[in-house]
Amino acid sequence: MSHFQDKIIILTITGALTLFFACPSYSIDKALLKAAGIQELKQDAPDFTIKDDDGKAISLKDFRGKLVILHFWATWCKPCKKEFPLFEKLYQGFKEKDVVFPFISIDTNANKDEVDVFARGLGVTFPVFLAKDGKVPNKYWTLGVPVTYFIDRKGLIIGMALGERDWASENIKNIINMMIEEK
Repeated sequence: MSHFQDKIIILTITGALTLFFACPSYSIDKALLKAAGIQELKQDAPDFTIKDDDGKAISLKDFRGKLVILHFWATWCKPCKKEFPLFEKLYQGFKEKDVVFPFISIDTNANKDEVDVFARGLGVTFPVFLAKDGKVPNKYWTLGVPVTYFIDRKGLIIGMALGERDWASENIKNIINMMIEEK
């Protein structure tokens, strides 16, 4: 082998090892994601800001170190209404485990009070937000609503679910538990 070929081999091995160690590894079962209808993504979650009930701006980065189940919905969305009680069950099971559930309404004709009343009327206790009261990139919901993102502790989107799901299912709980176990 020539000196040039040796360098090519070394560079190729170095590049492959760099990619291997730079890419995050997850023990989340791909079959479990597929069974739950969650598309695997593994991409950085675009940051945004929203206002809380006190009018204070909070950003997605404020949730680093916690798992984020980010959900976009609208008051006019029939599947969204059906999902809320299931999300409430999920929220009750995970709210003490460093999992946050920011639910962001994309309604343009409703104000924060109307969105709150709507959500509370469906029996939910988790916080809801209004996209237009912050700076939320609409690329999160360009495919429609409901859409849900699973974001890990480092701010990486692990997966996305477009459309209605059984959020109280064992598959979903198992996925969240696997994400909790990831450090």
